[in-house]
Amino acid sequence: MQTIQIIQEKIENYTLNHDYKPIEITVNIRSPLYTSSPYIFLDGILSYLCLREALGEDYWSLPTDYTVDISKLDIPLKQTHDMYHCSVGLYNKPYLRKDIVYKRFTDKETRHLTKKQQKGRIRTNSGHYKDKIIQLPLVLTDKITWYANGDKQEIQRLLEHLTHIGKKTSIGGGYIKNIEINETEEDYSFMKNNKLISIIPTKYYKQPPKNGDEFKSRTYKPPYWDATQKTICIVPNNQLIENIIKI
Repeated sequence: MQTIQIIQEKIENYTLNHDYKPIEITVNIRSPLYTSSPYIFLDGILSYLCLREALGEDYWSLPTDYTVDISKLDIPLKQTHDMYHCSVGLYNKPYLRKDIVYKRFTDKETRHLTKKQQKGRIRTNSGHYKDKIIQLPLVLTDKITWYANGDKQEIQRLLEHLTHIGKKTSIGGGYIKNIEINETEEDYSFMKNNKLISIIPTKYYKQPPKNGDEFKSRTYKPPYWDATQKTICIVPNNQLIENIIKI
């Protein structure tokens, strides 16, 4: 219990600069990008980086039987209500494909074995080290762009620690070549060119619905995996589905 209290205190005591300005963040990547969601969330990425920084070495030994509360974690983005000012990731000319990944136990994994496992026989037909064939969505694109309102210097500093985006980064997925952050004249965190580019709960969305608007029950802030935060939201167009329709 004392360890949990220390972790929560570190989270609540973690602070950043708040010199908020409208910005455009472009991450140039090397294809492919593996993802299980049509959206990549900047606030989710920053939450991960801030939590890792706030906890230091404690981040790598978090209790497995306790969910850390990050509701008070400071991240370098402006907030309205409980929404962060940031769009979803916008892909540049994405092409959606399907890839097959083969997972096999090799000598590289032996360093993860306990001393007892190292002396015994490793079963690859069942259990944790089972050989698998996994089908994953694969996105071909050369860059992802977010619009946000936040502290440019803090975001730049935090993103410098990011080397990959998406899933299967261990096999090179979503490798980041470079990151560009520029100020914009307006805050395009939620809308750009009259087009919705962020997930907004209907309780905060003041415009009347129009043809083509899509509403879903989903989360709209970190941690996005927390289903208890689900609510009815208006969501932006799914670029990956649009691409399939065009093809």
